[in-house]
Amino acid sequence: MVEQNPKVAPEVIWRQLDENAVVVSPKVGKVRVFNGSGTLIWQMLAQNEPLAAICERLVQTYDVTPEQAEADLQRFVADLTQRGLLVW
Repeated sequence: MVEQNPKVAPEVIWRQLDENAVVVSPKVGKVRVFNGSGTLIWQMLAQNEPLAAICERLVQTYDVTPEQAEADLQRFVADLTQRGLLVW
């Protein structure tokens, strides 16, 4: 797992509604709604949790191997970074 950790981009607005995180990027006018695992990851990123801790939580919460959790987390973070929702 990479030592450096992403942060929620400062201009991004988000709220949790029921079990989902709703994320708004004012720069591009897009709204994203995350499912349960995406919401868990987003909340932990918003709290500046390290990626290693997020990966551990995914393994504990969902029935996945550490390798699968890390691969899925890396894809999710890369996608959010590309969309401008996370900064490094």
